[in-house]
Amino acid sequence: MNKKALIIFLFAIFLSLNLVSAINLEVKAKPVSNAVITDLDKPAVFDLIIKNLGEGSYYTIFSLVGIDITPETPFLIGSGETKTIRIEVMPQESLKSREGSLTFEYQIMDSRKEIQKEQLSIDISSLANAILINPVDVNVDSEKIKIELNNRLMYSFNNIKLKLDSVFFDYEGNLSFNDYEDKNVEVSVNKDKLKKLDSGSYIIQVEIQFAGKTVYNEATARYAEKENIETTEIRKGIIIQKHEIIKENLGNVQRRIAITIEKSLITYLFTSSNIDPLTTKFNGLKTVYTWEKDLYPGEKLDVVVRTNWLYPIIVIILIILIVIFVRRYIKMDLIFRKNVSFVKTRGGEFALKVQIRVKARRFVERIKITDKLPYLVSLYEKFGAVAPDHVDMKNKKLQWNVESLDKGEEKVFSYIIYSKIGVFGKFELPVARAVYELDGLSKEAASNKAFFVNKPKARN
Repeated sequence: MNKKALIIFLFAIFLSLNLVSAINLEVKAKPVSNAVITDLDKPAVFDLIIKNLGEGSYYTIFSLVGIDITPETPFLIGSGETKTIRIEVMPQESLKSREGSLTFEYQIMDSRKEIQKEQLSIDISSLANAILINPVDVNVDSEKIKIELNNRLMYSFNNIKLKLDSVFFDYEGNLSFNDYEDKNVEVSVNKDKLKKLDSGSYIIQVEIQFAGKTVYNEATARYAEKENIETTEIRKGIIIQKHEIIKENLGNVQRRIAITIEKSLITYLFTSSNIDPLTTKFNGLKTVYTWEKDLYPGEKLDVVVRTNWLYPIIVIILIILIVIFVRRYIKMDLIFRKNVSFVKTRGGEFALKVQIRVKARRFVERIKITDKLPYLVSLYEKFGAVAPDHVDMKNKKLQWNVESLDKGEEKVFSYIIYSKIGVFGKFELPVARAVYELDGLSKEAASNKAFFVNKPKARN
């Protein structure tokens, strides 16, 4: 054998020896819990099922990419033997902040320093992000809502305390989760708060207590947009009419609303409202009042319009009375007035001057005027320009006879009465009466009542 052939033969033998002795492992990784919870220093746990297809040897497992793998002690696997090795995997500080899934390379080294490379995947998470709360949908009409909770890790939580705080609801309870388990929690909605909220997204404050640790997170509640303007209309009264319109925003969206009330033009002066209208327009025989306002959720606009028919009724009654009075005045044949005034006397007696005015509105004749004297008074014997034709002191009567009065002619009759007894307060005289003829017909007329108020003098 020449030298060159010998060298090739020896190299082939060396190469075959290396192939026989090289590390040859069949590795299957079975996760017990692939989650690493950084707050709790909980490592991921895997069972490595290793079958040795080569020579028996001692093996160690390690990583060079910032991952600590325990146990670090060597373990023996004979040729053709299969063993299950449980390992714990914990990222170093530089990798703990990288939440999420991480696939890394680890190495298995035998006693001859030969290495076989494998890969593992772990899920790095904080305790706050371990329990996922899905976005919550809330409607205006919601009485209760369902909150969906998801354990996003391959890790079992036993008796985790959960507190949720939001503008819609409050929840506190103890829950347990298996790996990747979903749970639903039903809570009651605070309807009073719901009425005053605008639509949109709101924060849910989340507090998680587990294994002596307390962490905080946030979730989202979405308040669905809904318009709902409720209108209530009330009408009351006949003489004093009340018309009330209430518009309330029962939705969760700010809306500008308008209230319009029409009244007849006649009622304009007799109509008032609790809130001044934004506009008042005159449209033909109608008056149109308009109120506008931006209503936030839970707000309302309450407009009360009152029409007081009492005032126009009083005015109408007064007009009717005036018309009646004017018509009666126009139809009067005689204007018959009686007046009284105080008279001073030397002896200090109480004395009054009585004056009767008679004015003809048309020609009248054979006029007989009669006046009665009050009791407790005496008649002064001197009279005015026209003395009575008949004086009956027994019946306290005075009588004047007038042959005729032309249209527009006026006569005045006067006399004085007195009393030695002091009279205080209201002193009333009876009406005077007249009997006359007009166009051959006999008619009567009466004067007004006259009175005098006598007040006592104040003492110094």
